[in-house]
Amino acid sequence: MFSSKTQWGRLISCLPQLDSVDLVAPELILGRSEECDIVIHKSKFLEKELVFVSKEHFIIQRDFEDEFIVYLHDLSKNGTYVNDALVGRHKRIIIQNNDSIAIGNKLKVYIYKSMNHPVEESFIPAELRKKYVTSRLLGVGGCGQVRLVYDKVTCQQYALKKITKSRDSPSQIHNINHPKRVETEITILEGLSHPLIVRTKEILEDGSDVYIVLEYMKGGELSTRISCGPTFSESTAKFFFYQMVLAVQYLHSVGITHRDLKPGNILLSTTDTKTLLKITDFGLSFLLMGYEEVMKTVCGTLFYIAPEILNPTIKEYNSQVDIWSLGVILFYMLSKQLPFQSNDRASLARLIINGKYSMKEPIWYEISFQAKDLIAKMLKVNSKERINIHDILSHSWIEKDHLLRYTVENMLKKEVERNQQTSMTN
Repeated sequence: MFSSKTQWGRLISCLPQLDSVDLVAPELILGRSEECDIVIHKSKFLEKELVFVSKEHFIIQRDFEDEFIVYLHDLSKNGTYVNDALVGRHKRIIIQNNDSIAIGNKLKVYIYKSMNHPVEESFIPAELRKKYVTSRLLGVGGCGQVRLVYDKVTCQQYALKKITKSRDSPSQIHNINHPKRVETEITILEGLSHPLIVRTKEILEDGSDVYIVLEYMKGGELSTRISCGPTFSESTAKFFFYQMVLAVQYLHSVGITHRDLKPGNILLSTTDTKTLLKITDFGLSFLLMGYEEVMKTVCGTLFYIAPEILNPTIKEYNSQVDIWSLGVILFYMLSKQLPFQSNDRASLARLIINGKYSMKEPIWYEISFQAKDLIAKMLKVNSKERINIHDILSHSWIEKDHLLRYTVENMLKKEVERNQQTSMTN
């Protein structure tokens, strides 16, 4: 939240009849009415100009939660124009630094100046700056950063992921931002369509960077929900786990192994206790391009990585690596502890390769036998003995919970309908 006494912008007058105005209050109204903050007086304007001005013509308003975002609401019958483009009655858009504002018969009245510049203009190319306003930083990774952006016209929030590509050379091939890996991620994102996978709005690529505009998940990462809140009840853990399994089932059905499933790559739609989650970050994913292929790259986050990836005696692995990761996540959600823990990477790898974990601590006393049975079947060191994605769904812990399945399926139906409506309006 911002201070009500802080100047957040300035309107620079384009006409001698109007004074420039410092923007301090949360909103400002312009119009013919004497009750407006900026009054278009009949004594200072020609009749042919006044006839196009409404009593309340437009409102400029700062977002109450995001200090970088400023809206212009058009209240007029005869039009408010930003950069010569009509806003439309009862519609609003986001305005940016140096935007021009005109009223009525395109009478230019003000230039908007912002006092807040969240990032350099060079963060995104001109083509995207025409569409989006860039706001705060959401996260930083090894290959770039993610920022909150707003569609100027719809005011819809999105997450913009900027990936700076590494050099296209054999020595860089294992980097997550290697051009070939980035190309794979783009291919995967363009082909995905499921309510439990973060949606992609558009992708733009230039010589050195890739810009991916993604659905914005207001609830943040599942990792934050687990670590910062109370320990999940078994029903809450199952609610989220069931959604993960449905998402992974979809991915595997279209030939994609995620390879980096972890709470940090699982996002929540809202801050509500019961909310949809969505899987994201396909930088390490593997796509089966229409033929049988095995994966040989050592990748993923070590705490969640499957033993066959770490074991040097095993030369290849398959999509069962995702099942292992799901097992670790479920273990973590139920206990707030990781099954395999060590500060030393080599020791941690040995624990994973040997499958050394325990569910004998007091926190597990209250967990049902069915939940522990499912974890044990997912954390089988031998991937051939490990339960598969379809059998997880038919496991008694999931299958017998009819209310859970009904609740999630109903939420998914509503999400699909919402996505269809959003697609029609964009």
